[in-house]
Amino acid sequence: MRPNIQRPFPSPKVAGHHAIDIGLLAVVCAYVISALVGLPLFQDGAWYFFKIATQGVAELPNLRFTALLPQLPTVWAAPLVEDAVMLRHIFSLSYIALPVTSLLGCWLLVRRQAPALMLFPLLWFTLNLVNFSGVSELLSSLYLTWPLVLAMLLAPERAWTQFYASIAAPMLVALHPLAFLPAFALALLAATLAWLRPSLQKAWAWIAGLLLAGGLFRLAWTIIGANSYERGRLEAHSALHYLMTETLGQHLLLGVALLLGVLSAAGMLARGALRLWSLRLSEAVAWLLPVIALLIGLEILNGDGVKLKSGLSFVLGLVLMGLTSAVVLAPLLLERVSNKGAETVLDGRARISTLIATCMVMLLLAKSAAWWTATRGLQNLLAESHADCIRLSATEPFGLQWPWMGIIDDWATPMNALAFRPYLVLQSNRGIEPVPLLLRHNRCAIAHETGQVHVTSWIERDIGVLSQRFGPLR
Repeated sequence: MRPNIQRPFPSPKVAGHHAIDIGLLAVVCAYVISALVGLPLFQDGAWYFFKIATQGVAELPNLRFTALLPQLPTVWAAPLVEDAVMLRHIFSLSYIALPVTSLLGCWLLVRRQAPALMLFPLLWFTLNLVNFSGVSELLSSLYLTWPLVLAMLLAPERAWTQFYASIAAPMLVALHPLAFLPAFALALLAATLAWLRPSLQKAWAWIAGLLLAGGLFRLAWTIIGANSYERGRLEAHSALHYLMTETLGQHLLLGVALLLGVLSAAGMLARGALRLWSLRLSEAVAWLLPVIALLIGLEILNGDGVKLKSGLSFVLGLVLMGLTSAVVLAPLLLERVSNKGAETVLDGRARISTLIATCMVMLLLAKSAAWWTATRGLQNLLAESHADCIRLSATEPFGLQWPWMGIIDDWATPMNALAFRPYLVLQSNRGIEPVPLLLRHNRCAIAHETGQVHVTSWIERDIGVLSQRFGPLR
């Protein structure tokens, strides 16, 4: 006879919740700061913003249709907002809303019933901060999935949970070539719920089939329809670079996040002395996080470890989702449901959660400080030049050669030079001072001769369009 699913956590007391509330509020403030300094415009984000600002249309990256959704507020605002800085803030806040909404959604789902489960999404969101991409579709798949996993575990009978799971399937299909992995994970969880809840068997069996079908379709699409860019990620060197973390601090954070996840799951499933031992060891390990965050912050400020994303952070996200599911479902599958002792360790886990939140705030502020420093350096470079157009190469201009400028010295630099251009008024009768373009190699000469500005080899705009949005230009 199949067991009825029960919640393995009693309704906890409020003690310990306020500390997590305050920690998450600090995290949200740090995310907002990162948006206001424009961190989502790192690399791909610069191109997404530039296209909307100059053409008023969203970027559809490699037919990833779900990726259009966070661009819509900026697209709607583009014809109404003349101020490029305000439009940049709208763009940045729209993308920052993805992790913020996902993280707060996780906390709202677990706060009353099982607050200890918040450790698992917190660990992933912390590790995710080694990634600098603010517009990654791969990472967005986990922003979408984390609250859904918790809702399926804690509120599978709710109609909104079932609706959420149903729409997640097509959204994942159209989000990223690797989105079949979370789709398969959700299908397995839905099938388990159908087995454990006879009264909900029909609904969750149907949803499991939908998620499985979506995952299989996305897998076939990935195999058959991958473009040259996506196939290039399969080459050994590119795949290794895509997967791995780069610096000592990032390696340590990856290891500690995985260790804390395993210890936390083991402690929640264990009984007696083993539970207490696991909690104490987890808390001791968690004290390493602020030290690691400080190390990573120093590395970032020195220009080290700045990369679009690490694929291992995505893999660990799936692992942590599996551990979360194991904590809730394993006792039921083993017919060992027991609520004893869960409440007594809540305060200790609250301290661990606040340490993780502290680590998140430190990393977000370090990334924001590094980006702000680089954009201010870029503004100074533009303001101090007397040329109409500055030549950009691997060794020039000199202002981009400092280690802390590495975060903004990449293929998107010409677009970010426009997005973050200085708005200086030296004489009131002259208005805003015009600034030069920053273009690679001989593209300054091409712009002078043709009036066409090649910000990259494949992106071209008329100088009049750029002057209207980002001007005045020289």
